[in-house]
Amino acid sequence: MNSSHLPLDVRSDFQYEEIITLKRNMKKIGFGLAVLSLSLFTNAAQANQKIGYVATGPVLAQMAQKNKVNEKLRAEFKDRLSEVERIQKKLKNGLEKLNRDGELMSEAARTKLQRELQSLDADLKLKVTNLREDERKRSGEEQRKLVMSLQKAIQTLAKRESYDLILDGQAVLFASPKDDLSDKLLKIIE
Repeated sequence: MNSSHLPLDVRSDFQYEEIITLKRNMKKIGFGLAVLSLSLFTNAAQANQKIGYVATGPVLAQMAQKNKVNEKLRAEFKDRLSEVERIQKKLKNGLEKLNRDGELMSEAARTKLQRELQSLDADLKLKVTNLREDERKRSGEEQRKLVMSLQKAIQTLAKRESYDLILDGQAVLFASPKDDLSDKLLKIIE
């Protein structure tokens, strides 16, 4: 039907509907072209990219074990741990003495022992708090060293084998085991 033979108000409604339909179709076509071009671009990009992943948690644990980080830290804090243990033993012995002989002691002797024990307890708490804080700091320093070493090894591997992208294995939902670079990194680090 030719729209010029229709009454004016019907013709304008008819043209309005045609314009709306045309706009909808253009949006659909534009969206389809965008999806098509995006998928073509993605496929082309994927074809040229070399991607791998690293299980960083296990790799860092193996690095720490090989570098004997825990043994180094234990040796570093050995004297302070011994001091804490000595104070704990002295506090335990003093408490046992107070419980065992407290009834038989004079008021002045018992008060003196209680004050010594309170002082020992405060000293022990302070030394334990400081020791834990220092151990935490040193452990963090060692962990940062390991992470820096791992990052350098990843960069070396990426350059050597022309990887475009290396991901943390924890961030990957699925990947082929052939893309796991953990063992290669451990060999580089050694």
